[in-house]
Amino acid sequence: MKRTDIPDLMRHLRSALAETTGISVAFSGSLARGDFRTRADGTITSDLDLIPIVPTPADVAAARARLQPVLQSTADQFGITATAAITLQDRCLSVPRARYLTSMTADPWLADPLDVAPRLAAASTAALKTIEDDPDLPWLIQPITYYLAKATHEDPVTNIGKARTAATHLLGHLGHTGCTNPTDHVLQIVTAIRDLHSIEPLPSSERFLTTPTAQDVYSTVRDLVFTENQGIGFTASTTTSSSAWNRRTSTPATSTPSPSASREHPTTRRPIRTSATCSPSCSSRTTPTQPR
Repeated sequence: MKRTDIPDLMRHLRSALAETTGISVAFSGSLARGDFRTRADGTITSDLDLIPIVPTPADVAAARARLQPVLQSTADQFGITATAAITLQDRCLSVPRARYLTSMTADPWLADPLDVAPRLAAASTAALKTIEDDPDLPWLIQPITYYLAKATHEDPVTNIGKARTAATHLLGHLGHTGCTNPTDHVLQIVTAIRDLHSIEPLPSSERFLTTPTAQDVYSTVRDLVFTENQGIGFTASTTTSSSAWNRRTSTPATSTPSPSASREHPTTRRPIRTSATCSPSCSSRTTPTQPR
């Protein structure tokens, strides 16, 4: 699939979900935002990420059954991997500053029979008004530690690159200046910012920051992230479909909806660079900017 195919992709998804009831579905991830990865010939290599919202845990199985044919037809028609992270409505509305929500486009909803969009907007505004501390900071740290943990399990180059991108968002949000090569040593930057701003990280981030080299760190962090974001575990939440071409030519790999994607295969663990390049001496604006 190329960039010029995205309008056709959107028409396909909206048509496939037009009769959906009982599930709201948002188009998420890099493909929705436009910052997707491509090969030299322009072929898009990023996955399609959907966030289906369901009312209760009892609705998860029906949502999976409804979405699986849509994901498979999309994967086959456009030659991509299509993923979904089923999310409980109450959890979505209770964490409106989560990065996977704040990074969505202005109108991400492919179908919204649950009327999630206006309630999520209201919850996000209320969170900014009622919380003294910056409510975004723990959620901006979460994808950094998630991708660093994932880098210990597979594809270190891609996942450390994603962690650096997330670290850039965090630094931009805080208005930090004066850091040398600010995203070269991501783990130390996160630790320094946590200490400088007295941030209480989410459990997933705390787990990674406490034991970044533990053997099971990725699976543990991944499951905590899904509980924080979706309100249910990884296995219950995720569903993935690959095109027939990808199934013939690719070995199994993890493909998880952002900040999280499919089955896993063990790879050689590689160390993460930890030399500090950003310290509490970096200057900061007193009023954080809104995340991008």
